[in-house]
This record gives sequence, C-alpha cells and structure tokens, in this order.
Amino acid sequence: MTITAIAAGDPDDRDPHLLAQAGSRRTDPDDVPRADLGEPAWLAALSSDARAKARAALERGSNVVPMPTSPGDACTCPKSGRPGQHPLCPACQRARKETAESVLAQQREFRHTAWRRNLEGTYADYADATLSGLRPEQNLDGRVSRWLDTDSRTLVLVGDNSLGKTHAGFAVCNEAIRRDMWVVAWNVADLNDRLRPGGDIRAFEFAERCDHLFLDDLGAEKLSEWTLEQLYRLIDARVRNRRRTGISTNLPYDRRGFADTPKEQQPVTPNMIDRYGARIVHRIMHEATVVRFHGESYRKPVPW
Repeated sequence: MTITAIAAGDPDDRDPHLLAQAGSRRTDPDDVPRADLGEPAWLAALSSDARAKARAALERGSNVVPMPTSPGDACTCPKSGRPGQHPLCPACQRARKETAESVLAQQREFRHTAWRRNLEGTYADYADATLSGLRPEQNLDGRVSRWLDTDSRTLVLVGDNSLGKTHAGFAVCNEAIRRDMWVVAWNVADLNDRLRPGGDIRAFEFAERCDHLFLDDLGAEKLSEWTLEQLYRLIDARVRNRRRTGISTNLPYDRRGFADTPKEQQPVTPNMIDRYGARIVHRIMHEATVVRFHGESYRKPVPW
C-alpha cells in the first residue's frame, strides 16, 4: 500500500495547534479549538501501522494526513460486498479527498487564529503592519516588500534602535499569513526563556519547522554556551531545509561596522561575528537580503 501525504504548501508533518509565539505571550494549545472529526471510515483500509499514524495525525491536527492512494487500496464501502477487500470505488475516493480537504481547511484556520491571538499580546502594535504601509526608509528599493517573491531565504533588517525594523518584520509576517504560510515570531530573549527546562517544549519545534520565522532583536539576549547552541541548531535546520527567516538586529556584520562607519570608530563592538561566531553568522547570511535602516528614532523621550 502506498501512503501519500496530502498537504497544503510545504509537505511537512507539522503540528499547527500552536503556530505563533511572540514576545512574552504564550498561546496555550487548549485555546485553539480542535475539530471533532471522529474517525473516518477509510482508516479501516490501512495497515495497523499506517492506521496508527493517520489516527495520531488527525488527533493532533497534523497538516499532513496519510491517505491510501495506490490501485491496490481496499474499499471500505459496504456496497463492495466485502469491505476492505476491493479496490477503491469512486465514492470512497471522493470521501477520502473531502476528508483530507476538510482537515487542511481547519488547519489553515488554526494558523490564522493563533496568529491573530498572538498579535493581541506583546506585538499588538504591529497587527495592522502592511508592506504597502512601509515608509521608503523601511523598504529600500522595495527589498522588504518584494522579499517573499524572491529566492532569498533570509531577510536581515539592521540598523540603530527605533527605526522601524520590527514594524517592517511584522509587515512581512502579516503578508506571509495572508498567503497562508505558517508564521512564528519571537523576540530572541523570550525564545531562549521558553526553550529552557520548564518552558514550552514545542517552542523549538515550531520555530524550526514553520514556513516563516521572525527573530526580533537579535543581539539583545544574554549569551551563554547553551543559548549559542540553540541558535546554531535553529539557524542550521532552517538553512538546510530552505525555510524563510527574518531577523532584526542592531549589530553590524563584523568589526568594520557598517559601510558608512568612519575608520576612526573601528573596530566596532559588539558585532555579529564576534558575538555569534562565523559558523552561525555565515549561515544567517547565506542567500540573505540585508536591508540597512537609517534615520532618526521615532521613539521620542518625554521631558521630565
């Protein structure tokens, strides 16, 4: 029997019940409604191992549902006379397709629901961020707004504080959601906190496997050998699987600083190479689009 994974988009076996994490807000899987699909009749046509995998996929709402598709698959329709011993009839084929499409539609809704709830928390200010609303200095030569349509797999937004990097990053996230992508966003310091023992055991898996991951404020987190290892594992997995990643940071690439950094101000520290090492930084920069942000801070201190 041939088992085919029917899925929308990238054919990964992924759990969509907690599809967006950001800031200090945690989305509990119990907050996301699970559809009670029952157990479809076509499960009886599978081998015991395949049946267990399919049942587990339906139970956790997996975005990949194993479906029997080879000509020798058994029909579960009572009209066949001996259910489970005849090839699939057209009615059973349609029923299986409708079941898979129903599951996938619900998973798409789960993704959107989780992202909307995520934006009600720490990142509520960016709920309405759009690519069309970016200022020219946030979208130099259209490199941010066009990035999802390019072959570049990493978008690095770099510049001083309060220039709109996070806003631009969430504009990309919101557009990715509109395109029905699985999006996860994390402040890097908060992600490290959730990865520690006693945190969210699913945080790394979702950050590793989502279609688009946005890591906000890289460089503001406290470093240790453990956090460097987690960052390496995460970046390496996403590069190897060619998944899209957005990063915002204040750090220049190396001690030379930015292109307009005067020589008398060099060497510039901290910088990405000194802080994270070439092994991590070279992976981040692989096939990357780098957008440098300029201008004055939009956050103005209140006199007191």
